[in-house]
Amino acid sequence: MEGFTGGGDAISAALDALATKMDLGLLLIDSQGSPVFSNRTALELLGCRDSAALPQRWAALQSSMQPPAAGAVAQDSATFTADLAIDGGTRFLRGESRRARDGMEVFLRDRRRLGELDMELLCASRMREWVNQCDALVHDANGALNTIHLTLELLDGQWPGQQADEQVREPHRRNHVGVIRDNVDKLKRTLRQFSASHDGGPASAVFDLRDVVNEAVATLRMLARRRRISLQARAGETMLPVTGNRGRIRQALVNVALARLEHLPERSVLLIEAHASAEGPEILCKDAGPLGDSIEAGIYRLLLADAGAGSNSDFLRLARAIVECEGGEFRLGCEPAAATVFSLRFPRAAS
Repeated sequence: MEGFTGGGDAISAALDALATKMDLGLLLIDSQGSPVFSNRTALELLGCRDSAALPQRWAALQSSMQPPAAGAVAQDSATFTADLAIDGGTRFLRGESRRARDGMEVFLRDRRRLGELDMELLCASRMREWVNQCDALVHDANGALNTIHLTLELLDGQWPGQQADEQVREPHRRNHVGVIRDNVDKLKRTLRQFSASHDGGPASAVFDLRDVVNEAVATLRMLARRRRISLQARAGETMLPVTGNRGRIRQALVNVALARLEHLPERSVLLIEAHASAEGPEILCKDAGPLGDSIEAGIYRLLLADAGAGSNSDFLRLARAIVECEGGEFRLGCEPAAATVFSLRFPRAAS
């Protein structure tokens, strides 16, 4: 396409279809800072009835989000966020600008809406969680069953001395039965953890954020033990009411924890805690391992990461999208005792 104007209706239709599939608003800005193309989703997000109203709206948007000045070239993958009052309310948009041949491309996204590809990635992340649970279940169950099988063989075999006194035989029998009972209990605990995974009820409801932390940790404890990582939870004693889609919020936390569990070395500590911050209920996911520049850059992209769907970067990007969709904030930071801290913060539930 020569610049933004030489493609004709066919290229415009293709761009419109692609951006609509990804639930993205697409703007093409020329070297003078003026919009020369927008898809239907962009007009909808910006509250424009038609393309004639776009230049004025873009001027206001450009000022509020402070993107590169007119005539400047946008940096690769630079992101900017704006809160725009549209239709009498506040609509939360995330914008991503990218370098283009004769200007820049701008993608817009409603932060309170998951797109079609996000939902497909949500299903994929749930499947990855399920597969990890199955692998850990098989690992733990095999260990318990092998121990039970060996103990039964011992019970069925010869006792020490064919004519051994009952006082000698009975302690051996009790010890073997105790081993079997302990491993049966272990299997029951394993299955209870495995069954902790669920969608979390209705799409929007009031729930205790501490329950989400406890459920996620119970689900991932087997995997953490298998990877020799200490997974710890700290939920406190005070209820943390949040309104939202409990199943999605839980999946966002699981995505973050899974990404860290698969990245951290053995004998690491992963701490997940829930507490009340000044801004609202918050979940912190802390560890002493580095994040990596490529992963950090991918988390805030509106498009899927270059590594393709299924990468840690994409699942972390989905976690960020879910938190923002629920009206919260997803942040990265650090603390003196932790190299990487993920913050999932949500607005307080209406009383």
